[in-house]
Amino acid sequence: MEDSTLIPILLHDWLAGNDQHFKPLFEYYFPRLKRYTMGYTDDPAISEELAMNVMLKVWQQKSRIATLNDFNSYLFTMMRHETVSMLRRKKTLVTLSAREEETPATENISETVSYRELLTRYRACLDKLPPRRREAFILNRERGMSYAEIAARLNVSIFTVQNHIAASLKFIRRELHDYADFLMLAAVVLVPMLTEY
Repeated sequence: MEDSTLIPILLHDWLAGNDQHFKPLFEYYFPRLKRYTMGYTDDPAISEELAMNVMLKVWQQKSRIATLNDFNSYLFTMMRHETVSMLRRKKTLVTLSAREEETPATENISETVSYRELLTRYRACLDKLPPRRREAFILNRERGMSYAEIAARLNVSIFTVQNHIAASLKFIRRELHDYADFLMLAAVVLVPMLTEY
């Protein structure tokens, strides 16, 4: 969709309750958000996922968006925040990797034991998830597939995939509350590596 003059009408209709009008809004904004974040990430897959996250938040925050005066500015501000957040996580990952290389192995023994316990609990959590949700989560977090790739593979919408991932993360965080010290590390570093052990 290239006719930007229809956007305010579509936005108004969507906010008024016509959910069918979200699709053209998505088709209009999604590529623009991807291009915007590509300037920071230089990675099409990451840019796609970040843009998808923002569009999902737009869908979820419909009532809040209804009170805005400038949707376009709000949307790109959300995109900027999502991108900065991802870059911070990436920087944390690099810092954690560098610190791990500097730390003698003997100091990591209790962390290794805790990690193995966490891994066992994580696998148990995955087993408790509904099959479709578990499959979407594993494809994204362990195999690195984008939401679009997962949606095509499972023959569901991208929003369904995002809802599966979000619900899985919420469930796993709740189940692993005993490992609060490791949850941040797991979210950033360990989950993508879980299949290595």
